[in-house]
Amino acid sequence: MQKLKLPKPAPKTVTVKLPEGEVYGKNVTDLQDNIQIKGDKVSGTLKYVKGYDKFEKGAEGNFLAIEVEETKNGDTVSFELSDSEKKGTGTLNSKDYYLVCKIHANTQKITLKNGETSKVLDLTELTLSPSE
Repeated sequence: MQKLKLPKPAPKTVTVKLPEGEVYGKNVTDLQDNIQIKGDKVSGTLKYVKGYDKFEKGAEGNFLAIEVEETKNGDTVSFELSDSEKKGTGTLNSKDYYLVCKIHANTQKITLKNGETSKVLDLTELTLSPSE
C-alpha cells in the first residue's frame, strides 16, 4: 500500500505596506513624510509628534506606521522592535493589522514573522525629526 504524500503548504509571506488615513487617532501624514519601503529598506522622514495619547498617554517622539497585508487575510504575524524603550514585541491579526512603533534611533530593526517566514526591516535610511 502506497502512502499518499500531502503537498507542502505554500510558504507564508510578509508584505509591508503604508497605511492611509488615520492610525490610532493620528493621520499617517502627521506621523511620517515620504516613507518608502523598497525590499527590506525603509526610507523617508518620521515627524516628531507630541501627545500621541492613543499610542500611550502623553507619548511623544518619532513613530513609524506600517500595515502587514497578510494579517487582513487571517494570518497572525508577530513583530519585534530591536532596542525598544518599552514593549517591543506583539502580534498583529485581522482585528489589528496596523503596527505603530516608536523609533528612537535609525539603527533599530523591525522583525516580522509569519509562520516560518520572516522579514527584517532596515531603518537606517530613516530621518528622525527632532522635537521643536
